[in-house]
Amino acid sequence: MTEIDVSNVPDSADAWRALADEWANTSGVLSQRYTELMRGAVAHLDADPEGPYAPAWVLGVLTLADRLHGDPLPDAAPVVAALSAVAERLDGAPCDHADHPYLTDFDDEDLDWDVRPEDMALAVAGAGPALDDPGRWRCPRNVAGFARTAAEAVSPGSFDDVPVRIPAGVGSGLEYLADVVYDHPYSDPYETLVDTARELLEAARRDTPELPGLVFANCALVWYAISERVDSVEVLDEIIAAHEAAARRCEEAPACDHADHPDLDDFESFRREAELILTPGGRRAYQWQQRSMGGLPLEAWTCRRNAGVESEMALGRLLQARAELSAEAGKG
Repeated sequence: MTEIDVSNVPDSADAWRALADEWANTSGVLSQRYTELMRGAVAHLDADPEGPYAPAWVLGVLTLADRLHGDPLPDAAPVVAALSAVAERLDGAPCDHADHPYLTDFDDEDLDWDVRPEDMALAVAGAGPALDDPGRWRCPRNVAGFARTAAEAVSPGSFDDVPVRIPAGVGSGLEYLADVVYDHPYSDPYETLVDTARELLEAARRDTPELPGLVFANCALVWYAISERVDSVEVLDEIIAAHEAAARRCEEAPACDHADHPDLDDFESFRREAELILTPGGRRAYQWQQRSMGGLPLEAWTCRRNAGVESEMALGRLLQARAELSAEAGKG
């Protein structure tokens, strides 16, 4: 495949398709190529924010942001500054459209656009299917909206008036737990139990925002850990240590006044939310969905006090199971 020079504007439909393919598939957000693609799209947009390809460059940044999996772009400040400047410049343009695609073509329930960003980019660049309403798509205010959306994607918390796409991997990030939760493990369940507990222990030690989500993930595994399927005191000790650390950390949080907290009785009912709150982009996506469709506020999901209570309840069951297992071993 011929190397694409990101300093040039693609001069054919095939060249646009090749670039869009790179946007969508380049891995390693710290790699030189990823950095080149991101800087190239931003530079083209900055150089010609009102040009015919401005929407495509913005959508290119949005496509590249998907490779972040909900985490912030390292050194995002220059990218956010450029996108924000473009948005500010274009947002005041006269417009008689009732709405714009950056909002209307987004599915609030699935937290995704009806068409992938890379395919939207090809359409506005003239290298894909014809647009249904070119004026709305190329409207400066639509470009501004997508620019804010792209800035939010590379640096969650930049703008709160734009849709937030569900991070790549959500839907499968905690899916591996289901094998154990529903007692159909396809790999070593001890490994799953211990690895998930160690993630919780590290989050508690470092006091990361992912702590509540990891508490919920570990709580989903408790029934299996205390069942007759686990006959290793060492495994239980790893899980107990993680919940003890989480409970201690959560005790430091101030009392909350939330009207309600998540019900953790059914893993499938909260797995998606637990995955969303494990990344900054996921937490922003949940906020967007909650504002548009209702549900518990994000603060109820990330409440440290509630996470501490859940860990304390898990500890009671785990310590009892450990005592019974030790007693059984003593009899032997």
